[in-house]
Amino acid sequence: MNIIDYIPFISDLPIEHRALIVIISAPILVWLVSLTIRTIIMNFVMAPIKRYAKTTETDLDDRALKVIERPIRVLMIGIAIAIISSLLQFKGDLDQLADNVANALIIAAIFYFVYNLVDIIGVTSENVRRFTGLHIEERLLPFLRVVAKVFVVIMGLLIVVQEFGYSITGLIASFGVIGLAISLAAQDTAANIIGFTSIVSDNPFEMGDYVVTGDIAGTVENVGVRTTRIRKLDQALVTIPNHKLTDAALTNWSRLAKRRLDFYIGLTYATTASQMRDVLQKIRDMLKERETIDPDSVIVNFVEFDDSSLNIRIIAYILIADWAEFTAEQELINLEIMDIVEASGVSMAFPSTSVYIEKYPKIVEESKTNSAEIRVQQADMTHDSQGEIEQGKAEAKFQDNEAASSESDEDAE
Repeated sequence: MNIIDYIPFISDLPIEHRALIVIISAPILVWLVSLTIRTIIMNFVMAPIKRYAKTTETDLDDRALKVIERPIRVLMIGIAIAIISSLLQFKGDLDQLADNVANALIIAAIFYFVYNLVDIIGVTSENVRRFTGLHIEERLLPFLRVVAKVFVVIMGLLIVVQEFGYSITGLIASFGVIGLAISLAAQDTAANIIGFTSIVSDNPFEMGDYVVTGDIAGTVENVGVRTTRIRKLDQALVTIPNHKLTDAALTNWSRLAKRRLDFYIGLTYATTASQMRDVLQKIRDMLKERETIDPDSVIVNFVEFDDSSLNIRIIAYILIADWAEFTAEQELINLEIMDIVEASGVSMAFPSTSVYIEKYPKIVEESKTNSAEIRVQQADMTHDSQGEIEQGKAEAKFQDNEAASSESDEDAE
């Protein structure tokens, strides 16, 4: 039944004119029908539900209503096209096109609803573990939501394309070839994305952790889908592809529950056995009494006779993970050890070497004899030179006296 045939003045027109009127009026009728259906649903169905949702304490129902509104608009347009197509009874390809468009819009509305529903579904790692038995980190859930949305869009497009008479099998095969080409061209990107999922699922580090991998050490600032950024101690920012982080060994120093204290101190060889026992026991007692030390981990032993010291090895776990606090506690422990050593009447050793000579070698005695002879010769030479100096002084004095007497004779004349 064609409704145009029952409208006065239009049924009397030629077929060509009636077809033109149908084509022009169809969009207007679709809009009017969809608007009417939407108004009825929104006022008589959705409005009471919205009023009820406002009275509830949770906002989940409010979010669900917002998710439904937009798909309903698309759904109403599809239903309106189907109604107008059946009323106007389009001929030939136009009728097939109208049915395809109506079905495609209805399918699109359904997938649009599912797409929006992904955002409000309360998917948590606990729920996933309860229903599937799989453990998924909370940080991975946003990425999985994106994957789910992409999957919904692709499935919706495939079904819509099928409604228009295209073969999905050939399309999927084409997508497979295209996907293979893309994967070969962007295999590093794919590896980085897989690396991101591994980082999020395995959770080897979080933002703010201090990590060491290869020759790079620093604080993690950002974990992206493709790369991870690490701020080094010199404030340089290093960007590392995710797949390299997952393939390399990584040390996370921020995950420490305690830090190991392991060092040596050396006492001088003047330390007696009783003094050594006293120092060892005092150091053990001091460490076990500190609240920051695991008492079961304390090991203090005299372990070695070194070249210039008696070495004591000190091992303990400090229950502090933060590096700055650990070094401050280490400083206090070192000062306590110095006080113990000083109070025990002993002293710390430093690298030194003592040489003991039992007797002088023969060459030393000969050199002593030679030195004595040289000193005698020097004394003789000194005595001779002093005599020559005295004789020279006497001759100079005699010459001066003669010069003075000759001058006095000349003055007398």
